[in-house]
Amino acid sequence: MKVQIRSRGSLNTLALSGVVASLFYVAHVVAGRIVWPSYNPLAQPISDLTATSAISQQLASRILYGYDFFNLLFCFVLLVYFRQVMRINRIFYAGIVLKAVAEVLSTVGYKLFPLADTDWSNSFQNNMHYAITAVIVFSYIVLALLLTIGLAKTRKYLAMARFMGLFSIVFIVSGFLTVIVANVFPAYVGLVERVNLYSLMVSNIALALWIFNHDYCRKIIYL
Repeated sequence: MKVQIRSRGSLNTLALSGVVASLFYVAHVVAGRIVWPSYNPLAQPISDLTATSAISQQLASRILYGYDFFNLLFCFVLLVYFRQVMRINRIFYAGIVLKAVAEVLSTVGYKLFPLADTDWSNSFQNNMHYAITAVIVFSYIVLALLLTIGLAKTRKYLAMARFMGLFSIVFIVSGFLTVIVANVFPAYVGLVERVNLYSLMVSNIALALWIFNHDYCRKIIYL
């Protein structure tokens, strides 16, 4: 008698690194606020917590190493999974590749050029931090569109396509609003920026769970 049993492959399980990475990201924000009681999340961006002059820098940066490790692992899983296991199309995969490049740039760039101070002074280090941020944000706008268009073209993964479309709208709109609010309503720039960054964390969790539940390995057992 032949029996088929569905079990998750190693890549499906490793995809949960995207969820773990997002938890580490939230943890560094929470821990940073605990050690910096006067920190104002409505007015201050998350990057203030790891600024060189911030009292939360040491603790928040250490926790962020966990995010960096699991986030890069998740990018590796995405590259391999959508190349070898679930091939969608070139447009979608181009978005995955761009995501990996953006995350490597974020990890290395922000380590080399962290925010120098919470006053956002016009220094070389801060200007490099701003430039890296601009490149990463632009990259994410492009990759969000690539992922959405790629999924939509297949007409197969409609739920995920709709989710990525919604994520694209939220990320792009909140990204532009962050720039506008920073200049017009600076007392709320931290709030708008959080919508932008946390939408990114939600998208990582959605991708991770999609892979985790998507393609199970089939094992055949003879009884």
